[in-house]
Amino acid sequence: MPNISIYLNDETLEIVRAKSKVDKLPISTIVKDAIEQYLNISESKKARNHLFKTLAKKRPLGDWEELHKERTSADAHRS
Repeated sequence: MPNISIYLNDETLEIVRAKSKVDKLPISTIVKDAIEQYLNISESKKARNHLFKTLAKKRPLGDWEELHKERTSADAHRS
């Protein structure tokens, strides 16, 4: 596995060191896990945004007034 260097401010480094001691994990594992978690979140956001854009193209979402009118009408017909 290739090595990389990162720079952390003193406060962040101390927090990572403390977590390393408490969890009995190497610092590299904590950093690797944090990066992987960040990338998964980033990919999820991209996928969600892509889904919303695709849905909006197929059926524009409209503005609040249109949505409110539609929902009010749908609710009225439920009774």
